[in-house]
Amino acid sequence: MAIGLQPEDSAPCLSEFPLDVIHGLLLKFLSPRDVVALSAASKRLRQLTENDQVIWSTICQQEFGACTQVEQWVAGSNSSSNTPLSYRQLYPLLATYSSYVGVWHQAGQAASPAGALFSFRWAPSGIDVMQLQPLRQYTTDIAHQRLCTLGPCHPRFQGDLVVGGTQCVLRDYGSGREQHSAGGGSPGGGSSARESAAEAAACVAAPLGSSPGTSSGFGYELLQFMQNTIHKSGRRSRRSGGSSATRAPLLHHFSRVACPSRQQRSQHPHRLAGLWKGLYGPHGCELLALSYDFSGRSARIVATKLTGDVNVPAGEVTWRAQAAPLQQPWPAEEQRLLQLRPQLVAAAAAAAYLLAESEAADEAAGGAVIAALMQQQEPPQHAVQLLAHQQQQPQQQQQQHDAAIHQLEQQLAQDVLALPDAMHGLALQQQQQQQQQQQQRGVSGVARWEAAMQSRRVVGIYSGQGQLAGHGFSSRSWVEGRLWVYEDGSCGFVFKAEPLRCYLVDLQRLDGDL
Repeated sequence: MAIGLQPEDSAPCLSEFPLDVIHGLLLKFLSPRDVVALSAASKRLRQLTENDQVIWSTICQQEFGACTQVEQWVAGSNSSSNTPLSYRQLYPLLATYSSYVGVWHQAGQAASPAGALFSFRWAPSGIDVMQLQPLRQYTTDIAHQRLCTLGPCHPRFQGDLVVGGTQCVLRDYGSGREQHSAGGGSPGGGSSARESAAEAAACVAAPLGSSPGTSSGFGYELLQFMQNTIHKSGRRSRRSGGSSATRAPLLHHFSRVACPSRQQRSQHPHRLAGLWKGLYGPHGCELLALSYDFSGRSARIVATKLTGDVNVPAGEVTWRAQAAPLQQPWPAEEQRLLQLRPQLVAAAAAAAYLLAESEAADEAAGGAVIAALMQQQEPPQHAVQLLAHQQQQPQQQQQQHDAAIHQLEQQLAQDVLALPDAMHGLALQQQQQQQQQQQQRGVSGVARWEAAMQSRRVVGIYSGQGQLAGHGFSSRSWVEGRLWVYEDGSCGFVFKAEPLRCYLVDLQRLDGDL
């Protein structure tokens, strides 16, 4: 007799399992893309995978729950028309917004010699766009100032990633800016809109040294993107019966800054690549990006300013060095330069002390008068007596006390005339106290920074060049320099402007400020 499988020995059907078991298997073994493909296979499978709270809410929490509060992204009482109605709609949206996370620098009309660096980071209901800037010019402490929040619950700002995610355009619909000119431009704002599109292309095409005319170039691609965006905005405006000028957004253009993580750097031989911060003498704290250049005959380490000053602006190379270190034992000239390091650190600290004193004086002068007025908690005694006298006297006795009231008014007028002198003296005293307190805080902060820099020990020396310039990036020149790598993995660069005049810029990682 042939041996065969009996009906009771056949494999169970998927639908025979409890729903919680099926959902557990789906979440454990299938990716979100597989779940979508499975739902399209049959009606029964679609029914098994369409449970939004069990399947897609769990997927969103597993992938993005550690970064943001997923439930705040879904439509609620305070949501907008763009807010997703389900977690299945939310998942691809979260995946798209995750591409914004990173470090960006601003380009276009808003660019200046000082530059602007931004961190796009996860927030509870969107992506926060935070500007990174020095908290104090004499320290390397970084402050964060919010520009906006991107997300379906924040409709004022909308973003688009272009050119493979390396460029970003943010549109501010709450600025109220009109694209057409006040002198009678076209209501549709077409001329200014085209100027904005051209600006978007030129802001990044200019560093490349070419116009956006070729179909393969970035400028051409971004120009086409902005042109399509403007045409779509105009069509929507015409359909709604309104003027496109009242809806013209303010554009912010950004370029992504490569920022390898700590784990990536630990697995990569070029460990100096990344973002750094350092004190540039009287210009204060500035931010740099270190990268490796392999285009020449030998590899080089290139430091580009992300925030700059009136001499060497943002976007320019501040120094470059050979990627290969000098062989040990180091020559006698290098040994002599190393012996000068304590004096170079002290000179950098002295410049920071001067910045701290100047900033303390400015802050004290600005807040002294306000502080003096705030301390005037009680009005002059004569004014109190006059007010009480007027309120307490009955109507029939008013004439009998006119003389007394007149005398009090004269005394009050004399007090008012003397008040500016008293306030001036109090303001000077308050200014001196605030300046002393600010100087003490600045001195203690600079002292801690100097002590940390003095403790560093050089373990690697790289020959290089530093770029110096006059005001407005004029009279540019390259001088000899040295890149010092320290035992703790940080680094510093010595500008050897003259044989007897050198200055050191010690750098620290920007990781903790991102």
